[in-house]
Amino acid sequence: MKMKRSIYSLCLASLAILASILPAPRTSAYTQQDLNNVNSKISELRTQMNEYEAQASAFAAEANSIQNEINSLRVQQASLKTQIELKEAERQQLIIEIDTITKRINTNSDTVGYTIAQFYYNDEISTLERMASSDSFSSFIDEEMQMSSISDTLSKIIEENKNLKAELETKKKNAELILKDLDAQRTQLAQLESEQAVLLAQTRESENSYRQLKAGLAAQKAALEEEQQKILTDLARQYNVTGVTAGDPRKGGYPYSNQCPQNKDAFADQWGMYICECVSYTAWKVYSTYGYMPYWGGRGNAKQWPANARAAGYTVSNIPKVGTVGISTGGAYGHAVWVEAVSGNRVYISQYNYRNAATGYRAGEYSEQWVDKGMYQYIYFGK
Repeated sequence: MKMKRSIYSLCLASLAILASILPAPRTSAYTQQDLNNVNSKISELRTQMNEYEAQASAFAAEANSIQNEINSLRVQQASLKTQIELKEAERQQLIIEIDTITKRINTNSDTVGYTIAQFYYNDEISTLERMASSDSFSSFIDEEMQMSSISDTLSKIIEENKNLKAELETKKKNAELILKDLDAQRTQLAQLESEQAVLLAQTRESENSYRQLKAGLAAQKAALEEEQQKILTDLARQYNVTGVTAGDPRKGGYPYSNQCPQNKDAFADQWGMYICECVSYTAWKVYSTYGYMPYWGGRGNAKQWPANARAAGYTVSNIPKVGTVGISTGGAYGHAVWVEAVSGNRVYISQYNYRNAATGYRAGEYSEQWVDKGMYQYIYFGK
């Protein structure tokens, strides 16, 4: 119950967080501060989602550990069941053997009783009378010895049977004690499994609760990202990118050249690429050269361009041509360049945000250079 209350409190706290980050209805133009606010809220959501995921993962790991423990308990119970069945079979066999020996003892006792009766009967007759009634003296001696031998043998058999019966009775008692102990172990294991099953259900419930919390935040994050895109589009319109005005011709004609590098990544262009980045520059070059540039929904890292281009039906080749976009997929984001000229195995490129001697190794600057054509794969945006 304590765990459920804790998660319930988390749900209420999450609702409060969501209420504080939901974008308010907009009636006026967006500002850079609006973008900063949305970016901050998205970052907060992402952090909270990561925390929920970490909690869910921790509960998932704990649940898996509990499940492994339950599986182990079940294996132990199966082993105990086998031992109990074997020990019960042994006990039943001992009962049968004890019963058989008891019947043998009773039979032998009857025989001994008869023999003793014969002795008593013979004791009432004198030795001379028994000898006289015998066919011969040797016959008399044989009868006397036979009676004595039978009595001794039966006595020994009875004694041995009694000892064997006592031994089997001891084994039977030991088997019953072992059975009792095994049954107690089985009961204890069943109780442990039941307790672990309850704990497993509670842990899985906690895991699911955190995943639901994360899913709720993901929905709100998606709404904020949609709002973010609206702001980016509006800011791009305000900076007149949709009107396509040329920037400094010495910097590739890029319309944001006067914003670089001081305002690098301050906002995105109409294609969702942050200004003063390599992809924003190449997107502009494609647009200004061919009159169009596809919008890829924020999938704007350079290393994503080849896949985006193929999906949109554009050719991606290892052969450079003037007026193509060269893509390097190295590093975390890759790099995009514009092919200005081709000469043998070398291409002359223009680019933004590439740290080299020409830019003083600063980010967000424009530069041109000759490079080996094998450094890039090339996207053909022209018809």
